[in-house]
Amino acid sequence: MNKIYIVAEIGCNHNGDFQLAKKMVSEAKKAGVDAVKFQTFKADQLISKIAPKAEYQIKVTGNDESQLEMTKKLELPYDEFIKLEEYARELGLDVFSTPFDFDSIDFLASRHQKMWKIPSGELMNLPYLEKIARLPIENKEIILSTGMATIEEIKLALNVLISNGMKSGDITILHCNTEYPTPFEDVNLNSIAGFKETFSEYKIGFSDHSPGYFASIASVPYGITFIEKHFTLDKNFEGPDHKASVTPEELGLLCQGIRAVELALGSREKLVTNSERKNKIVARKSIVAKSDIKKGEVFTTDNITTKRPGNGISPMSWYDVLGKVSEQDFTEDQLIVHSAFVAQEV
Repeated sequence: MNKIYIVAEIGCNHNGDFQLAKKMVSEAKKAGVDAVKFQTFKADQLISKIAPKAEYQIKVTGNDESQLEMTKKLELPYDEFIKLEEYARELGLDVFSTPFDFDSIDFLASRHQKMWKIPSGELMNLPYLEKIARLPIENKEIILSTGMATIEEIKLALNVLISNGMKSGDITILHCNTEYPTPFEDVNLNSIAGFKETFSEYKIGFSDHSPGYFASIASVPYGITFIEKHFTLDKNFEGPDHKASVTPEELGLLCQGIRAVELALGSREKLVTNSERKNKIVARKSIVAKSDIKKGEVFTTDNITTKRPGNGISPMSWYDVLGKVSEQDFTEDQLIVHSAFVAQEV
């Protein structure tokens, strides 16, 4: 299988602080991700003055300020994003950002961004979908997150993207639950299998908002190609998404776990592997002399038994050996040999 593309979703967890954002890029690289992702927006173009906070935002940031006031503090200026983009690439990371307004789409397009993540909240935003789909960028990919969406809504969004120039092979659909953090009972990893059937011509990924890294690792056997996880340096930082994010240590374990499971999945065929083949002689048994046996004696349950090593006559031939006449002398524990039988292959 191809390696899963692992994205550290820095999002707005930098809290508008360039130095913190830069440190996060560095820590994400150490953890072993393939890419870092930001969120690019102008708060006053994203949120109206009357928009309420989400319940999870109130829980972690209080209700003294509006959603607009809270989000203004999380903006990352365009020029600072450019510096972070350059820094991430110097470290060998891919970097991209999710735009939340039309000006930010234009800015990221001016950076020739190849990968475009459409967040769950924009899945039903027709002019937004059209604008991204129509961007004249070579080798453009779209990552479509599907939190809060029905299958019919996902099909509607895909139809907009396809009818405006996208190809199904260049779109990845992310299974997602838009609650921060998502309770484990709502993660619903089995729906990924349903996605693969319903949207068989598309690549399928997972945007994991559940606590820790368990669900991310558990999603690997479902055949995903892309995974993203919110990332923070400290879950106690002020801001709406830190509590639902993983720390650098957890992100490292997530990456290690995904890579280990990828290797462990193997194939559907049951094989004797190279690593275990050498242990067959040690772990399996052969028919051996239970006591001294003289030439001409008959093999009986009193004078033969089974013991390691496994390079003699297989115990699966037990009833064929019983009653045969010994062709030579044997001492206790000596492997039984007989012209009617061959030793086991090792």
